[in-house]
Amino acid sequence: MSLALARKWRPKTFSELVGQDHVVNALTNAISQGRMHHAWLFTGTRGVGKTTLARIIAKALNCNALNGADPCGRCDSCLLIDQSRFVDVIELDAASNTQVDNMRELLETAAYKPTVGEYKIFIIDEVHMLSRSAFNAMLKTLEEPPEHVKFILATTDPQKVPVTVLSRCLQFNLKPIPVPIIKAQMAKILDDEKIEFDSQGIELLSRYARGSLRDGLSLLDQSIAQGDGQVKEESVKSMLGIVDDSLVRGLLEASLEQYGNLLVQMIDDIERMGASFSYVLDEMATLIQRLSLFSLTTEGLDEDLIEGYQALVNQTDEEHLQLLYQIATVGKRDLPLAPNEKVGFTMVMLRMMAFLPAVESGGELVKKKSEGHQEPITKAKSIKTSSPKEDKKANVPGVIHTNEDWKKFVSERVATGMAKMLAENAEFRSFNEGVLSLSLDNEHKHLLEDRYKNKLQELIREHLSIQCRLEINAGVASDTLLADQVVESKNRLDQTTKDLEDDPFVKSLKSDLGGILVSESIRPSE
Repeated sequence: MSLALARKWRPKTFSELVGQDHVVNALTNAISQGRMHHAWLFTGTRGVGKTTLARIIAKALNCNALNGADPCGRCDSCLLIDQSRFVDVIELDAASNTQVDNMRELLETAAYKPTVGEYKIFIIDEVHMLSRSAFNAMLKTLEEPPEHVKFILATTDPQKVPVTVLSRCLQFNLKPIPVPIIKAQMAKILDDEKIEFDSQGIELLSRYARGSLRDGLSLLDQSIAQGDGQVKEESVKSMLGIVDDSLVRGLLEASLEQYGNLLVQMIDDIERMGASFSYVLDEMATLIQRLSLFSLTTEGLDEDLIEGYQALVNQTDEEHLQLLYQIATVGKRDLPLAPNEKVGFTMVMLRMMAFLPAVESGGELVKKKSEGHQEPITKAKSIKTSSPKEDKKANVPGVIHTNEDWKKFVSERVATGMAKMLAENAEFRSFNEGVLSLSLDNEHKHLLEDRYKNKLQELIREHLSIQCRLEINAGVASDTLLADQVVESKNRLDQTTKDLEDDPFVKSLKSDLGGILVSESIRPSE
């Protein structure tokens, strides 16, 4: 039985490793010059070459016939390391060996010189999974290891690695591998394996790998089985649940033209095809981005695409495209929250239909009709129609650029609870580069709890329709909504008191009966 492609074609030398030239150049120069650090940390997403690089370094440091910086791959040391049988290369999976006892046991062997090779090398994969005590146990050895010991650490989550460990390592960030490189590697492998393929099929697989060559090769294995020993576009689409670009363009056109029945039919078709609604939303966002760029350049587009894009662009405008893009990306984020993907996707498309670039005063959408389709949807007669100017304003996301904007937002959008109390006592300071800064008076700083702040931040994001961060500093805040309410309440009370003083009946009570108007008992009418 043959090995999986990801294992069979795992790089064995630096020259075979693709997509990480910045790291390979640094390491090969260091090895060639004999300037080897005692500890390296490789970071990056899964399947980009972290563990592979670690093993290549281990071979290079112990190779008996080094070719520049590349291990020869033929000596006993290289062969044994490839087979994971080299006694002086110790690999530890931190995900399975998290405890301090495992680390102490490993470090005890560091004091002993290598049995066969020149260096004793410890490769610790997913190092961020180690416990705090395990990290502490390795700190001293990691800082000042014996001359014959090298550490190679790998992780997908460097934020969880203590800074004390990070500072003792040379760090290399392995980037997601670009689609063209993954595609070229797939083509090379398929050629060597004598497997028939087409360019469109491996293009789709490369895109779906999302920067991970290992994931891409796993998908390639699956597609070979799916296509009965071939890799063809149609079988790949069927395997991945991918729809044609024409269907994505059709969905967008149906939403722009307000063809509700056609839209529902197309969504049903996607479901019957077994396609991924999440993928369709990705493609929808990509299409909208390309339409936004279309006015700037048509470079790289086929003639038929240019014609189709022009037809879509004629039905909308740049502001509307920006809104549609946001609807698509936010919809993709919220898709897991829907009862099922079809329901979530349907609501996203209906949301796109709801936000129109313009309407006539009569309520009918300003859209062209295509032959053979249903009549455009019109607004219900019971709904109050608005002018194009008013409708456009209603669909534009909220703004907060001044303190008055902030007060208006708080009064209209923050209903109840401690988040409302926090907002009412806060004063607008600035909104720059996605950060909304507020000031809170020191006497109210007890309101600065994360749960209240987080709730308020979510309401702000919904209002602005953008991702932003809320920053609140305790200090001085005098011009707040609550302060306005206090002033307004006092003015109303004063006015009510004056009205009572001037009332003829009250005057008669005071003059004839010696009555007294108790100011504390006066309440302004709501």
